[in-house]
Amino acid sequence: MNTTYNPFNLHHILNANAMFSFTSGLFFVLARNPLGEFLGASPTVMTILVVVMFFYAALIAFNTQRGEIKRGFTLFTVLSDSAWVLASILFLVLPIFNFTADAKWAIGITAICVDIFATIQFLEWRKQS
Repeated sequence: MNTTYNPFNLHHILNANAMFSFTSGLFFVLARNPLGEFLGASPTVMTILVVVMFFYAALIAFNTQRGEIKRGFTLFTVLSDSAWVLASILFLVLPIFNFTADAKWAIGITAICVDIFATIQFLEWRKQS
């Protein structure tokens, strides 16, 4: 098993994460009203989600362009993505929200995608010196 650290792997993973966050934010902007109705979220909540996604994408992109990616930043992305997954799970299981079955599927699938990023980033974090 090859466990050597290759910084280009982490760059690609983080850039893919940034693109996923950016395209998700762009989708939320372009389909804010129908998506808000689909999720049962107010326009304010949708705007907050867009700002968070764009900010997170920009933060990752900025840090991947600076050269060497710091181990602490990699851990930050792992924890941030894990927090998103945890929040998604809480949204799905707590009776506070009345999501439709389709909305639950969309939230769950997105959480799985984010969790894949968190897991791969964690594996690369463990390799970083």
